[in-house]
Amino acid sequence: KKKKTLGSTPPAAAATKKAAAPIIRPMMTKSKLAPNQLAFNPNVSLAERPVISLTIAILTNTIVDYELLSDHTRNGCALGLPSGNGEVSGDLAIARFIAKRAASASGTTLALLGGSDEEDVALMDQWVDYALSLSKFGLARRALSIQRTLDPLLVTGTYVVGHSLSLADVALFAALGFPSTEESKAEIARICPTGCPTLRWMEMMANSPAVKEATQLAVGVAKNAEATLEQGAMLDPLAAGMAYLEGATPGSTTTRFPPEPSGYLHVGHAKASLLNDYYARRYKGRLVVRFDDTNPSKEKDEYQTSIIEDLGKIGVKPDVVT
Repeated sequence: KKKKTLGSTPPAAAATKKAAAPIIRPMMTKSKLAPNQLAFNPNVSLAERPVISLTIAILTNTIVDYELLSDHTRNGCALGLPSGNGEVSGDLAIARFIAKRAASASGTTLALLGGSDEEDVALMDQWVDYALSLSKFGLARRALSIQRTLDPLLVTGTYVVGHSLSLADVALFAALGFPSTEESKAEIARICPTGCPTLRWMEMMANSPAVKEATQLAVGVAKNAEATLEQGAMLDPLAAGMAYLEGATPGSTTTRFPPEPSGYLHVGHAKASLLNDYYARRYKGRLVVRFDDTNPSKEKDEYQTSIIEDLGKIGVKPDVVT
């Protein structure tokens, strides 16, 4: 008989140990939300909508992965998890999830969350926790607390943590009421001392393209309103039958009309070009006419010249032709 050695593992057991057990997550409460649906109430103030989450999704170039859903019955905001296994609630929790998911997909660490430096990550968490702790106070007290805390830091710095915009900046901006509109900026300016560094930082944040787009997405979730982001930037009323352009901000909207120069314009082309021209003009942006070259054997300079001439006849004047 072979003696059994103490502490030895039978071969079958060793093989079992080597095989990685699949991760089985417990089933969470079933959500009414489909995966990647971000739902919130359009009747609450801008600061109570998921403005942090939307800004982070825009900054990570993942906003197209999420579907915005207007829900008049919902308290707070929630995101349907991509796995379909429940949902995550709360603007900051959703924002962190979006940022970490984007970092995981790209295989990198994000400066938005503090990057790879442990101290920066700790500082980031500290500022986010601070912003969250202010939520129980009124706007005036929140604004003065943030101003007195940030002013010494912003005398020589531009951002709260590191050298680029981060979750800490967005969370503190949201604690100020997310003052991205002209009216809300004026309200904070009346509370804080004139010329203080925090007001300069607030203006910088309000002018961030990501913040502007997040504001329009949050305000326009029900497709019946849009925000006025700058003084004197009132837009023309919508033409009958037209809808607001989701997330569009004045001065930074570009539309494109891509005809193929293998024939003359027809009615279908006219409709598409007029639609793109309308939104480019309404949002004070640009219309780009990009000639498609997918069928070079049928393309002629004659058609290209004719298309530009015919667009002019129906009042469409492109800003760029390529």
